[in-house]
Amino acid sequence: MENTTQLLLRQADALSGRHVLVVDANDTALKSLDVDASLQLHADDFTIGAQQWAPAPTVPAGTDLLVLPLPKSIDRLRFLLNWLAGEITEPMECWLVGPAKGGIRGALKYLEAHVDEATLVDSARHCKLYSGMLQPGEPQTLDAWGEVITVESLSAVSYPGVFSHGRLDEGSRLLLDVLAANRLPSPGRVIDMGCGAGVLSVWLARRGWQVQAVDVSASAVAASKASLARNDLQGLVTGGDLFSASQGRVDMIVSNPPFHDRRQRTTDITRRLIAEAPSHLKSDGEMWLVANRELPYVQWLDEAFRHVQVAGETTRFRVYRAVL
Repeated sequence: MENTTQLLLRQADALSGRHVLVVDANDTALKSLDVDASLQLHADDFTIGAQQWAPAPTVPAGTDLLVLPLPKSIDRLRFLLNWLAGEITEPMECWLVGPAKGGIRGALKYLEAHVDEATLVDSARHCKLYSGMLQPGEPQTLDAWGEVITVESLSAVSYPGVFSHGRLDEGSRLLLDVLAANRLPSPGRVIDMGCGAGVLSVWLARRGWQVQAVDVSASAVAASKASLARNDLQGLVTGGDLFSASQGRVDMIVSNPPFHDRRQRTTDITRRLIAEAPSHLKSDGEMWLVANRELPYVQWLDEAFRHVQVAGETTRFRVYRAVL
């Protein structure tokens, strides 16, 4: 259970009898929070298993309290506060909860811009909880918050909450360069695992690949769909936990996998990706993966694939080509 969830548990009396929407829920434990309240969860993260899995929440009728765990990025926080303000027609109580060393103090000014007055309700577990009456605002659209990423002759759309929002990260840039410089298999079926804004999907689809793009983030799924449409390209974009939405075997997998799960650094996701990839590849299928140089992926690739090579690298990143 996250520390922020434990802090919310301390507010059981204040939550009693309330109709609560948790926005951008970041902890599966929130689904079974032991409080006497009507609780509904929105999440951008597919693995939370929320009632609402979407880039932005819908505030159900009868809701009288909004709870917002601090998002990882300020862009996402600004977007959600503006979105929530546009969802309501009367002032509604809003709680912002987050780690003391995770930016909650700096985020407070964005809450204060939307509430009458922000007050500190509780402080424990190295976290703080602030409350204020959220004032109604102008309705928002996802497209209005989109930013266009231009890479050579292609473009992609990014939304707040998408990895590396508004720019092409260094790892994906290297992976694109290495893919362009190497001889790939004849275009067939490919999975872009952890598709983000869809830059790799657009690049592959333009070269004739049948793309399935997958991401755990609802914002990323929406962005990748928009990116393919913007370039008049086709592809199947789905949300899921790694290969949970995949069907049949493919010729190639490409990925710039995360090494953070929310705020915690982890290699577990990529270890699962590598271990599960062979069962989703055709014979002689390939996986192209970019990662920080210091991460121990090569030994896991060696265990799962017949042939592994470093196809390109910089002082910070390395691209691996693994053949089944």
